[in-house]
Amino acid sequence: MIEIKPQIQHKSNCATSGTALQPSKILWQGMHICVEFKSNGSGSEIIDLLRVGHSYSTSLQVDLAKGEVFSGNSAAAEWLGKPLLNSLQNPRSERLEIVKEIFKPCKRVIILNCIDYLYGHALLKLLNAQRHLEKNPECGLIVIVPKFLRWMVPDGVAEVWTVPISLKNGQHYYLSFAEFVEEETKRFEQIYVSEAYSHPSQFDITRFTRVPKHSFDKQEVNVTFIWREDRLFINRLLFRVLTKLNLLSIGLVVQNWKVRRLFEGIRSHLPLTKFAVAGLGTKTKFPEWIEDYRVEMFNEKIEHDICQVYADSSLVIGLHGSNMLLPSGHAGMTIDLIDERWGNFAQDIIYQEINPKMASFRYRFLPYQTNTDTLAFIAAVMVLTLEEFKSYMTADVVN
Repeated sequence: MIEIKPQIQHKSNCATSGTALQPSKILWQGMHICVEFKSNGSGSEIIDLLRVGHSYSTSLQVDLAKGEVFSGNSAAAEWLGKPLLNSLQNPRSERLEIVKEIFKPCKRVIILNCIDYLYGHALLKLLNAQRHLEKNPECGLIVIVPKFLRWMVPDGVAEVWTVPISLKNGQHYYLSFAEFVEEETKRFEQIYVSEAYSHPSQFDITRFTRVPKHSFDKQEVNVTFIWREDRLFINRLLFRVLTKLNLLSIGLVVQNWKVRRLFEGIRSHLPLTKFAVAGLGTKTKFPEWIEDYRVEMFNEKIEHDICQVYADSSLVIGLHGSNMLLPSGHAGMTIDLIDERWGNFAQDIIYQEINPKMASFRYRFLPYQTNTDTLAFIAAVMVLTLEEFKSYMTADVVN
């Protein structure tokens, strides 16, 4: 936790002169929590990112007056720093209708800010809540969430501030949001902010979705493919060509065919298996033997109900991305198909297994180019040999 009231626990030096900077105030940009510094008479207007979220391990500073970004990490300067500077230079003046819910009064609080421009980032930030509820009971927890995540806020928080900022606007600086938070923080004697780790480990997903995880006691085998229409289970070159020619509908037909072929391959090994597709986008049709849970848009009820579909699944299969977070967090096993994103390995998986050998069995990472027959064979082997593998690998735990 980082204290911001009554003291701002943040040390920084000017990126150009190296002189120590004196914190002046907290600036609630939205996605970012920033520190403004007192003027040193140089004509600079220096703002630091507080070390939370994806800036936890990266120093990042902008000079608002000179329009410059400074960071020891060139990638962070590009994807975090430049959008931050642009947002601060171009604040949005529209009023946001922020909903404040107070469940218990507190004088000492921790603020967990979950606003982001990527769904997976926002969700993973929210999962930090359980750690604070369990380890910092002396402080009330205030969760700031975009509207689409309100349903997942766990019980026990002191307050929830629901902000109607969409993902596409998640990097923008809303003056009304900054004013709202600045005014609300006057109510508290001591305030900390959560580090909002981008990949927390101490949580149980069921506390957030209120949907139980997969039960391996069930005899029925269900396999679900996680569908998406902006990143396809097809050849990358073909995907780029079809996108350029505005013919992505052809790619969706190919993806549909590959999913059906994959399921048919699994069914040849496991004849009694039930199959489903779930996810965002409803283009193309599937035969009746494949249950279709795809939707054009998610809302609270749909997303909750779909989590039950994941939980009923012995195995979920899908392309790497935030679309795999909730499925992997509820299903029995997962196959994650990765294209060029090997640098983001495992970032889209919510592990439910602490035994490393069982985790390596239950969560597989394969190239998306894997032949569908090979993929079907691997999927079938996972289902058929899980219990045998578990008996070998956990014998010392059981006995």
